[in-house]
Amino acid sequence: MWARSGQEGTYPITGRLRPEDNLFAGALKPSVEKMLSKWFYHSLIIIHYYCIRSDTLSLESAEWFSRNGIECSRVRARNSGFPKHLHDEYVISANLTGVEEIWLAGKTAYVKSGQVTLYNPGTIQASRFDTQAVEFISVHIPQTVIKMLADEDNLNSDHEAPVLQEGIINNTRLFDALYRFATSARLERGMDEEQELILLCGELLETPALLQRGDEQKINVVIGYLREHLSVKPQLEMLAQLAGMSKYHLVRFFTRHTGMPPLQYHMQLRLHHARDLLRRNVHPLDAAIMLGFYDQSHFINAFRKVMGTTPHHYASQVRSGHHKLPVP
Repeated sequence: MWARSGQEGTYPITGRLRPEDNLFAGALKPSVEKMLSKWFYHSLIIIHYYCIRSDTLSLESAEWFSRNGIECSRVRARNSGFPKHLHDEYVISANLTGVEEIWLAGKTAYVKSGQVTLYNPGTIQASRFDTQAVEFISVHIPQTVIKMLADEDNLNSDHEAPVLQEGIINNTRLFDALYRFATSARLERGMDEEQELILLCGELLETPALLQRGDEQKINVVIGYLREHLSVKPQLEMLAQLAGMSKYHLVRFFTRHTGMPPLQYHMQLRLHHARDLLRRNVHPLDAAIMLGFYDQSHFINAFRKVMGTTPHHYASQVRSGHHKLPVP
């Protein structure tokens, strides 16, 4: 899986990227906003194309995947390490289990489970893993993406990508955003993936999404639209146009206003309407079709996740009059 050589050197890392992951093979989505699309056709060249590696590196398991030019990995390692090296992009990692020893700016530190590490482009870094297994996920974000979003937030006035806080970071929201994006990218969730990328970059830039009165009214317009269109999954591009703002600001303002991103909010509306349909003796299969679920298993899994039981069991309990289920 890893490129090898007889000595430490510089060479491409290909990982487990499949042919279908190649952006030149048509992975672009028409819904992707212009500010994110400019770098798509070049991203596989920009992202992690060269990196210093050593033959001493030994990983128990490693999975690499690329979606729309952003490279992600999930690695499990012990009794090994990464020698001093650098990246040309921002590298952010979430430590899932174990303790990673890192070297940064001439100092050694220890990354524990639940913590995040962040490295700016060009930063020299190294890490080591002891006998206890360490598992972590990493996301490599091109400078172009962060620069575009920073410009949109008026945080950067020059032509350089911003310098972010480096090293070990204790930030639960950032950890969760990183994990959600890597998961959505791995599962190829399309619009969910784009939304999670915006949320992740928003956490990286650490700028509060402050709602003005006019912005709140725009978000309420979007909420009204979501309530009226429960059978079709909305696209962020369309919602942003409806609100008269960029997708970046829409996702952040909407999340700050409601407590969750717009696509998840829409799913909550659909599932609660499904509950109402079941209470009116609508068959679960018919309810799924009415609400636009592409198959019954998708409906069952989504309903169970929110309601704690299956649609069939919920309907049978309601019909029998035995209300033993907590109703959100």
